[in-house]
Amino acid sequence: KKPGEMSGFIADLLPVLLKTLSDPSDLVVLLNLQVLSRISMHKAEFQLVLNSILSLFSTDRRLLETRGALIVRKLCVLLNAKSVYIRMSYLLSTSNDFSLEYASTMVQTLNLILLTATELHQLRALLKTCFQSHATTEDREVFASLFDSWCHNPVATFSLCLLAQAYDVSFALMKEFSNLDITVGFLMQIDKLVQLLESPIFVHLRLQLLDVEAPHHASLLKGCYGLLMLLPQSDAFRSLNDRLSTVCNLRDNLGVSAKLEDEEEEEEYLKGREALVGTVLDSDKLLRRFREVMALHKRARERSQQQMAAMEGNITNNGGIGVGGMAANFSGQYPQRGGVGMGGIGGGGGMPSSKGGALAIGVGQG
Repeated sequence: KKPGEMSGFIADLLPVLLKTLSDPSDLVVLLNLQVLSRISMHKAEFQLVLNSILSLFSTDRRLLETRGALIVRKLCVLLNAKSVYIRMSYLLSTSNDFSLEYASTMVQTLNLILLTATELHQLRALLKTCFQSHATTEDREVFASLFDSWCHNPVATFSLCLLAQAYDVSFALMKEFSNLDITVGFLMQIDKLVQLLESPIFVHLRLQLLDVEAPHHASLLKGCYGLLMLLPQSDAFRSLNDRLSTVCNLRDNLGVSAKLEDEEEEEEYLKGREALVGTVLDSDKLLRRFREVMALHKRARERSQQQMAAMEGNITNNGGIGVGGMAANFSGQYPQRGGVGMGGIGGGGGMPSSKGGALAIGVGQG
């Protein structure tokens, strides 16, 4: 009620409130988040609180794993999901306080919450319309804001484009994947994305696969086949292959050629895409941003590998001591693999696992 008087105490209160987020009691954490949300009702404090929470996650990965989903989802309910995501995305894409590895992990976390949590239903609905002709400039800027930081994680970026029905951009991103280092962790994320495509969140995408004459269909189908080509032979491969085979059979049974029959619809679609040129949703601009961020990650990996090689050489010259322990110090800078455990995200479960391994995702019905 009196923010002017309260602001003088925030510097003393905030460290204590942040520390309490690690309390073993969920009830204590939820009450703590309510206090933080009350502090965040004003713009300056809102930015301060979210920045502090991201900084806390970057230094306390255990908290991110065990309470990250609960904290982010509750803040989205108590404050505003769109504002929370835009602010976190801005900080991850611009702040020099966070490592590239942490930015990638945090984006993966936020993306999984976006795709599965019921609390973010309205934000998903907004993103689904941002590339349509009737979308407002503000709606389009929401996608652009998220895209800037989502580029730290290629699979998250691709799934964001699928959610926004920007199938031409998603297919262009798929072609960029050929320039990336394909790791075990990357393939695990692809595998779990295919599982998510079978969830209620992507029912619009599965139904649009039936619209074989639509202008966007070719890009959508090619993007899905791109996922198929990346996957090794697995249950996810067979699941996606069966669905895409059904779509191709439908095209054959209807006698539809690859060329669009409705030229007016195609012309309208192309005009809509041309209208985006020069805006925040310009596909060329989005792809340039993706390439820039991937180049940063590539240089970070190369520096880490050079440091590893130099350390191995030094230790060998000093007596051939094993470097297993030393290697662990560098693995945190840029891990080559790892999965995200989202056990029961519908109920505020776990977060990215630092141990690597499979993803277990509880899908919300938003």
